[in-house]
Amino acid sequence: MARQAAVFRAVLQAVLVAGMLTSSAAEARAQSEVETASLERIGKLEIVVDPLEGPAADIGVTAGVLRSIVDTRLREEGVPVADFAVAFLTLHVTAIPLEAGPDIVLLTSLHFFQPAASTLNRWLGPARTWSLERLTVAGMSQAEEVLRANVEHLADAFVASWREANPPLD
Repeated sequence: MARQAAVFRAVLQAVLVAGMLTSSAAEARAQSEVETASLERIGKLEIVVDPLEGPAADIGVTAGVLRSIVDTRLREEGVPVADFAVAFLTLHVTAIPLEAGPDIVLLTSLHFFQPAASTLNRWLGPARTWSLERLTVAGMSQAEEVLRANVEHLADAFVASWREANPPLD
C-alpha cells in the first residue's frame, strides 16, 4: 500500500509539472498587441501578492518582500501604483518540491486585471487583460534567489509592456 501511494505521488507530480510546462508557454512569446494595449491610460493600479502557501512558504521569502520587489520596480519606472485601485496586478507563486533530489519547480505568475462589463449578461467584474508566467527548476538552496529573479523578470516585462502602451509625451 505504501509503495502504491509513493508511485501515485510520483505520477501526480509528473502530471503537475507537465501541466505547468504546458501552461507556461506564455513566456515563450511576446505579449500580444491586445494585451499591451489593455494597459493604455490606466490611471493607477494596485499590487496584490497572493499568500505563499505550502512549499512556496518554505522558500524563505515572504509575500511582503515579493510585493516590495514589484512595487519598487514599477514606481522606479513611473508606473502609477496606489494602495487601492480598481485595476490591479497580481503575483502568484506555486512551488512543487521534486522527490528525486533537492529540486523544486517554481511557477511564478503575474496577471493584470481591470474592470470589465459584459453587455450580454450585464456582468461587471475584473477581467485579466495581461499575463505572463515564468517556470523554473532550482535547488532548494537557490530557490529564494531564483524566485526573486523570477519576480524581477516579470515586473520588468510588465514595465516594458506598460511603456509600449503609454509612451512618454514629449
